[in-house]
Amino acid sequence: MGTRTTLPRIDIQTGSVYLAYALQSVAQAMSWQFITYFVNVDLGESSFLILAIVYAVPALITTLAVGLWGSLSDRLARRQPFMVIGFIGYSMTFLLYSTVTTSTQFLAVASIGSIISAAAIPVGQAYLTTGTNRRGEALGYFIVVQSAGWSIGAFSSGFLYDILGMRTIYVIASLLAVLATSICTFTVKERQIQKSDDTIHNRHSIAAILKRPGMARLVSAACLSSLGNYAVSYMLMYIVVIELMGQEYFVGLANGIATLSTVALAGFIGRMADRKGPVKILIVAYGWYVLYALALALTTDPVIAAVLYAEPIYPFAVTGALSFAALVSEEDERGRAMGLVNGAQNAGGALGPIIGALFSEYVFGQRAQPASWLNLLFNLAALIIAITLLSFGRRSMKDAAETTTASLTDLDL
Repeated sequence: MGTRTTLPRIDIQTGSVYLAYALQSVAQAMSWQFITYFVNVDLGESSFLILAIVYAVPALITTLAVGLWGSLSDRLARRQPFMVIGFIGYSMTFLLYSTVTTSTQFLAVASIGSIISAAAIPVGQAYLTTGTNRRGEALGYFIVVQSAGWSIGAFSSGFLYDILGMRTIYVIASLLAVLATSICTFTVKERQIQKSDDTIHNRHSIAAILKRPGMARLVSAACLSSLGNYAVSYMLMYIVVIELMGQEYFVGLANGIATLSTVALAGFIGRMADRKGPVKILIVAYGWYVLYALALALTTDPVIAAVLYAEPIYPFAVTGALSFAALVSEEDERGRAMGLVNGAQNAGGALGPIIGALFSEYVFGQRAQPASWLNLLFNLAALIIAITLLSFGRRSMKDAAETTTASLTDLDL
């Protein structure tokens, strides 16, 4: 697999991309955390089914759209224009949110917006891993800036909600997305994408990427883990406050601590993925999720439940999955590879709450906490799949190291 020389850890182009995605994350956090509350209170929608649909449908659309955008980006060998398109999609969506008056209108805006904004994430990840051997590190820092932006957006909107109202917050989020669009448009330059010699890589189909060794198993593991986590996490506030009789701020603190932990750890985790291999990072993540799910299913203390939720497992899972996809894909198929991983995680985010709700309603006797057993089972399956990738992961790391050494030797000559 061809590899070029390593770029500086953060050059001007990379820094501009990180800044744009940090702003996008601030805007998205300001918008996202109050979606069901806004639709319920401001738009007067009382149906829990409709609220679930409003939450799930955009994620399902994103699942499909990220792969299509990634494939188109690979086909045209361009990244920067697709990042701009995605940021424009976010800006338009947030602005239109401030004008809707019914849940139907909100769902329509969210659905159309998801199609356009889905261009940003997989293409940005592909851009950052182009022309560098430090793919895990680049993706780790990507998660750092996203998490930092999410933390700022979540905290600020929490304070501003009662002062400004959600419609004004949506306008602010739109302006932040406009700023991200401007940064990406005027300061980010296109990077040359190395073409692969193997003709199968140039078929520009998602099926071709899934045939890459280990990719189908990676996508399956990422989807299963996400399914399990979202089957219980979407009801965490209910579990802590209603079922375990805790306080609302427990969950807020847990979210804040988890996000800050991600900011502190993701860069380190990315470097470890480069050195030790992304499969080992995935095994740590899925094994940790199994233990977390077991503890959450058994605890009767709301403080313990909140502390468990604050554990920094997320950066291990995301960095490991994205780093593996970057390791086994060529640069001219990187957009599709990232689209597959993001699509798998979005599919879990959309279907997990529905599965959790069905089990809570009809199996667990109207209780949400036992859905953590589902989380345990899904992540145990993901862990088993990750273990089967160990030998392949070692071979891929060895091949990448040998290719890098050969590339540097050629430069010296």
